Amino acid sequence: MRRYASFLSFVLVACGGEAPDATAALQPAHTSHVQAQEDYADCRDKARGGPSSLIACADAEIAHIGRKVDSPEAAAAFRAVLQQLGDAAATEAAQAEQVIFADSAVRLAESRAALLSGSGAGDAPRPSSAPILSAAWARSRDLSCREHPVPQCAARYDALLALLAIPKNDAVLSIRPAPPKGLPLPTCAQIHSEGKVGGALADAFYARYPKDLAGEQSVEMMPLDAAGIDNVVRYLACVAGATDYDPVVVENGLALFASERHGPSALRTLDALSKSPAPAAGAARRLQEQVTAYLQGAP
Repeated sequence: MRRYASFLSFVLVACGGEAPDATAALQPAHTSHVQAQEDYADCRDKARGGPSSLIACADAEIAHIGRKVDSPEAAAAFRAVLQQLGDAAATEAAQAEQVIFADSAVRLAESRAALLSGSGAGDAPRPSSAPILSAAWARSRDLSCREHPVPQCAARYDALLALLAIPKNDAVLSIRPAPPKGLPLPTCAQIHSEGKVGGALADAFYARYPKDLAGEQSVEMMPLDAAGIDNVVRYLACVAGATDYDPVVVENGLALFASERHGPSALRTLDALSKSPAPAAGAARRLQEQVTAYLQGAP
């Protein structure tokens, strides 16, 4: 059976050693999860604290877990993102941190397998804000959730990233994309100061609104945190009101509200704005009605 060539081998090379052959630690695919946990623990005990051996144990365990749920394509995508993160850890982290990172990758693989198999409902960690994700992670998520369409798969998959003990250094941060192009969007005050209304503002909105936010697929890959979503929702409400609710606004903004990843947060933000004392509350209520109608298929 082919060895799972994960990021951990790259960590070993960066440590100045060679990746030991962990194939012997692998168990048949029918081995129970409990047995697999015992085998991993036993492997770590036998490693006697040696970093290379501990990382090899983690490598073997991730391979074993992945074979139960992944197609070759999904396995390759998951391997790629672990390699990417592992390269950053190997470059900057101390050896002890690399071992901790490797062990956390096993926990990530376990929770990922539970999620994709449908047995991990509600078990995924929930970060306080949306994580900033690399394109490699997004590809792994999209392939895995396509093959295993469990409820709220994308959001729960992204939340799993919180399980990784990623060293806080520039090398890791450098693999993450820059803030979305075109954000932040103007505030209501800035919109009013531009002096555009009606069709002129609608045209300006269409030219300015990020195309990645307007696409059903691309919006799922946008790294939006709570502040970013609030900025976009307020902008949509303000422009909608100032254009007398031109359909171009809701039609372009709909992808955000329908998004599996960002939609629940965007809808909650719009609802909160509609009930607030803010000047844009009235426009938010009208936009909310439009969004609801579109989502229900009756624009």
